[in-house]
Amino acid sequence: MMGPWELAAWMMASVVKFLITPSLMVARGIPAWEVVGVTSVGAALGVLVFFRFGKWLFRKWGELTERRDKPRRIFTPGRRRIVRLRHRFGLAGLLVISGLISVPIASLLGAKYYPHYRSMPWSLMLAFAAWSVALTFLSWWIRSGVTAEVGNL
Repeated sequence: MMGPWELAAWMMASVVKFLITPSLMVARGIPAWEVVGVTSVGAALGVLVFFRFGKWLFRKWGELTERRDKPRRIFTPGRRRIVRLRHRFGLAGLLVISGLISVPIASLLGAKYYPHYRSMPWSLMLAFAAWSVALTFLSWWIRSGVTAEVGNL
């Protein structure tokens, strides 16, 4: 069983580098159920913090950059690209790629483009929990195959 400092360090690692943390934990020899629990809870805490911070940040940024004297351009090439991606993939696309991008980036994107969805933080937490299970068992499967191959040498 992990100590409180190691547990906190793994949780912080799962917030910062979610994609590689389950693999590192499996390589360290931590049982799969602990890896899934620690990375899921760490990602959930990160989602809560960054989603709320993102909503606040984008609200304040909007207040700071609001211009009353000059109309701003509505359609720029970058905005068109973002709108096209949002319409093509939507919320499901964000949830699917959330494990490939980091917890802060996925949470900030959710806060920016889906702030009115009350279940958005919960959806992100569920997506990261699913990614945690998938990455943990993929790492465990690769590790067991590698150790079996080394044992056969």
